[in-house]
Amino acid sequence: MTSTVPRQPVKLGDLIEGQTAAHLAVAADDLGWWQQQLYRGEDIVPTTGLQRALSKALERLGWLEPGTEGYRLTGEGYEIAYNRGFVRVATRGWTPTFQQVGVAATTGDMIPARTDPHAVARGCTDIARRHPETLQAIAVRIAGDVHPGSTVDLGCADGGRLQIIGEFGLSEKLVGIDIEAGVIEAAQQRLAGLGFADRVRLRVGSVQPGEGLPAWLDDGIRRDVTTATSFNLMHQLATESGGIDKVLGAWQEWFPSLRRLVIGDVVLSDGARWHDQPWFAPTFEIYHELTGVRVWRHEEYLDAFASLGYKVVQCFDKDHEIMVTWIAERAA
Repeated sequence: MTSTVPRQPVKLGDLIEGQTAAHLAVAADDLGWWQQQLYRGEDIVPTTGLQRALSKALERLGWLEPGTEGYRLTGEGYEIAYNRGFVRVATRGWTPTFQQVGVAATTGDMIPARTDPHAVARGCTDIARRHPETLQAIAVRIAGDVHPGSTVDLGCADGGRLQIIGEFGLSEKLVGIDIEAGVIEAAQQRLAGLGFADRVRLRVGSVQPGEGLPAWLDDGIRRDVTTATSFNLMHQLATESGGIDKVLGAWQEWFPSLRRLVIGDVVLSDGARWHDQPWFAPTFEIYHELTGVRVWRHEEYLDAFASLGYKVVQCFDKDHEIMVTWIAERAA
């Protein structure tokens, strides 16, 4: 778990150079450099003038150093590359919202969230994939069901989590729901290319509870789903619905055979000031305060599970102090 080590208050240089560094980190990620180093161990070899300028800038930052044929990650660079999803979400995904604040604040109490949905989807997927053992443990537990059913990922992004569950649970049917049509289209193409076309049903739609059943919920999906997963979304859904238990209760009505919940989310940190909190916590909490969304405490999730008869059987919280994933089950 990320420890809350006191940090220095943000200074002018951090403010200016930090933005530049973040943009350079995302640009390197766009080129596939971070994954090239992390997962294949191949040197980064710039081939254009812009790539050479970018690599030199990253070397000046202390994130790259000369390798055998090009550049390789330093220790500090490895930390940036490994956590690239957070950088993408904050730098590209949420920028449209922060750009509204000055104008909206003259008359409003909050601003509607505006995001780059592809940046958010990719960033969240990269965050989740930092610890494949967590998703693998979830997949193994689902695969161990005596009577396989369907797993629905509510807010499925690019379908990466469904892919891992499907690789372990060969008999498990897979369903993915996301509100962004473009994200679903990209996920469909990606999963089809991996041989999952016949096993995955992807739908465009909201997973926010409302009046009656959602339009995307057909009889087959409603009947089959036994496991519901959702990552980095519950805080928003719960704010709009009036509580975590309200969302989970609605999902239980959507899927009468539901017996397992896998919920991953960011919980409220304890630090009072930015430099008392773990990195990402200030950005996450302020972004959601501006958009009128609550960040919930760990105990509130546990209370919601218990209120619906679910017992937490596994908890993954060793990654980052504010990021927790629970597997909660109830007797059939």
